[in-house]
Amino acid sequence: MKYEPTNIISRIQWCRLQQQLHSVTQDERAGWRAEEAGLVDALGCRDRMAFMREEHRSQFTRYQCGLEDGKALLLLQKVNSRWHDMYEGVGPVPFTAPARVDRRSSQAPPPVHVEFRR
Repeated sequence: MKYEPTNIISRIQWCRLQQQLHSVTQDERAGWRAEEAGLVDALGCRDRMAFMREEHRSQFTRYQCGLEDGKALLLLQKVNSRWHDMYEGVGPVPFTAPARVDRRSSQAPPPVHVEFRR
């Protein structure tokens, strides 16, 4: 199966589109550029966190967000690709389909706390 990181490419295109909007301020535009740089670095397996922290301190958080999101998107794409190859196209049920679950209390999974970082 051909490996195509379409999710990260879509995010890079989104960042570029946001930079072109006339309604964004220069700071917002710089933030979108930094996030795009992080995504591009993730795609190219680069990490310029130290450089960005020193040279572009005001945009470091957006760069870091792009880099970490990009790495996560690439990992997700790789896992999905391997799953697809392993099961010859048979994959998990889409999130939109209801799952059949036995809701007896003895089988209920423990609650999971998820923290989103941006």
